[in-house]
Amino acid sequence: MELNISIIFTLVILIFFLALSIHAAMTRRKSGIALGESNNEDLIRAVRAHGNFLEYTPLFLISFILLEILKVNNSYLIWIACFFILGRVFHAYSMFAKRDVFRALGMVFTFIPYLSNIIYLISLYL
Repeated sequence: MELNISIIFTLVILIFFLALSIHAAMTRRKSGIALGESNNEDLIRAVRAHGNFLEYTPLFLISFILLEILKVNNSYLIWIACFFILGRVFHAYSMFAKRDVFRALGMVFTFIPYLSNIIYLISLYL
């Protein structure tokens, strides 16, 4: 059982998560706020970009790895992972640039891979 595609995309996701973590920590240090956000908008946005990524990514990765284990078409896996990562990038960008259109796009690009993987897994189960 080779999980080459999962390994590559997991690495990309880990690197992006680390970048969001560092950004949140640096924003926290810059603001001088060790706990909570104290209504500091930049800190709230950094923490939510980090938290939102953490909320959506693990379950996507589980479904993605299951699909790879089940020998789903590699092209599908690559496209759906790229779509998901683009969604996470759009969402994070929206939090920093304060551009709501990218936030909406980010969530659409996150929900479509979720829904697609759900449908694929159900179809394989049935």
